[in-house]
Amino acid sequence: MTRAGRPLARNAPRAGETIAEAVARFVRMEIFDGRLVDGQRLPQDEVAAAVGVSRIPVREAIIVLEREGWVRSERHRGAFVNALDDRAVIDRFALYGRFYGFAARRALQRMQPGDLEALGRLAAELGRLDDPHAFERVNNLYMSRLVQLAGSARLRGVLRSTAQIVPGNFFATVPNSVAIQQIGISELQAALEAGDTDATERICAAMEHRHALEVIEVLSARRCDPRFGGSRPATAARPGPARRT
Repeated sequence: MTRAGRPLARNAPRAGETIAEAVARFVRMEIFDGRLVDGQRLPQDEVAAAVGVSRIPVREAIIVLEREGWVRSERHRGAFVNALDDRAVIDRFALYGRFYGFAARRALQRMQPGDLEALGRLAAELGRLDDPHAFERVNNLYMSRLVQLAGSARLRGVLRSTAQIVPGNFFATVPNSVAIQQIGISELQAALEAGDTDATERICAAMEHRHALEVIEVLSARRCDPRFGGSRPATAARPGPARRT
């Protein structure tokens, strides 16, 4: 059972998802919303019933979720929820900053003038959008193009295997995220056009850290919101940025 004894919400697989992917997405959302909490044993039968599947895809999803850090498995005991605390958020977004900063540096070394112009058009379009769904689509085009230009299959693989810490549409869930991304992409595009590789890395790190602080605010609010099973007071202080090495 979830906190306060509420059953898990129904969440059937979406078009294009495997059953295991649907289960993993559902569990991520339950953890993010606070209905599954740190140290809680994952209720596999309830998860299976909520998504409308058997236990087999639940076990498959647990393998993925453990690799992503959402749960941990203990032999002969089952799977248990890992904490989604402030430090975990800061660390995850610090990794995003490093990944995209590295991609920007590599892309700048390889891209042609036409590539830079194409990125500029996407950046300009992002600056005009305020609908989070349209913004997500164009932002994905910009970032995926940047990673593609980096020419690193290993980097693309790492990013594909790193699940977003905010399930669903990040820009629809996290307040101020559209504005933060617009400013960050504008600065990043300017640095790319200036050929400033060091600035691209700094900008990516700073942008992702600002996103992390907004996600912490969302989680803090949900800890106090009974709609998400919350009852604990929000943490008063934000952690500082992770030390860069």
